[in-house]
Amino acid sequence: MKSLIGIYQLYRQFTWKQFIYWTAIASLIGLFIVQTEISDAKFRGDLGLTWQPWVWTYTAVFSYTFISPIIIYFCNQWPLGKKNLTSTTVKTILLYIPVTLLFITIMLITRQLAYLLISGELMGEWDLIDRYLYEFPKSLGIYVGLVFITYTKVYYDSSQKEQLNAANLQNELQTIRMKTLRSQLQPHFLFNTLNLISSTVYQDADKADSIITRLGDLLRYSLSTELKPFVTLQEELHAMRSYLEISLLRFGERMELEINVEPTTELVLIPAMLLQPLLENAVRYGIEPSEVTGKITLETVLIDEKLQIKITNPWHQRRQQQESFGIGLQNTKDRLMLLYQEQANVTLDSDNKSQVTLTIILPAQQMEKINE
Repeated sequence: MKSLIGIYQLYRQFTWKQFIYWTAIASLIGLFIVQTEISDAKFRGDLGLTWQPWVWTYTAVFSYTFISPIIIYFCNQWPLGKKNLTSTTVKTILLYIPVTLLFITIMLITRQLAYLLISGELMGEWDLIDRYLYEFPKSLGIYVGLVFITYTKVYYDSSQKEQLNAANLQNELQTIRMKTLRSQLQPHFLFNTLNLISSTVYQDADKADSIITRLGDLLRYSLSTELKPFVTLQEELHAMRSYLEISLLRFGERMELEINVEPTTELVLIPAMLLQPLLENAVRYGIEPSEVTGKITLETVLIDEKLQIKITNPWHQRRQQQESFGIGLQNTKDRLMLLYQEQANVTLDSDNKSQVTLTIILPAQQMEKINE
């Protein structure tokens, strides 16, 4: 009963476009067969009535076309995997019997109607049982071919679906991975900044107010980029100035800052919050451990359609984490790998144990390329 309902629904799902398509294919197949039949009849000298080959061929072709969805339906219901190979093979073989009997019945009925309409009398040749016995093995090749084509399509569609699901899963995993990395790239210096505000609010209210304003700007930028994976370098630098100015207020004369931005790089797109953990490392391991003045330099240039960002800070013995790409730097490498694969590069070089230079090279992409 369930199978009958499924077959009925399958026929109901056919659109006029599909009906025309199937009819056109059947007509072309019938035309090829009927021409062969006529040629064979001429060769034997037994052409008979000129319309006979057309009626015989097209009643067979259209009748089989009509019952083909039944075969397709059961092929889709019976999987042809390792676990089901034997059972599906047996069921497919047994299906040939009712399907072929139905085909012969429909073909003979339509053929009799065609004879009645054309000649005014029924086709009186052969006994009915003989006709079934004659036609039964003839359609075996067509049946096997249709089953083969159907299972080939089922396998192909299944393979395509698995690939699509795998691609979607990979995208979801990358999205989760990116969100995880982004969550680790939020301002780690928050507690230090709050402590700085706490220690200065009573001693220097203007300084505390300035720190709060810059902290608000930076946190606002951080929140606004949650749904904005890429920003222009100009936007990123504007926010990072707030971070660096907080550090300048925190360390006073112990910190010097130099920013050299090539104008052609300002509109290049980079991952949002890319520079914050890198600048934080520069401050944490270049300025904080020392009592003497240290200088942080940020430079950007465009070379061969590549954006090059350099961050230089003093080198200290106690900054071993930075030497081995600490958490922030490793996250940056992982993040850039997910976004750019092999097109991005991150290197860390020390200059005679006096300073360290972090170099990032990215494709110089504009918004339309990122959207693609």
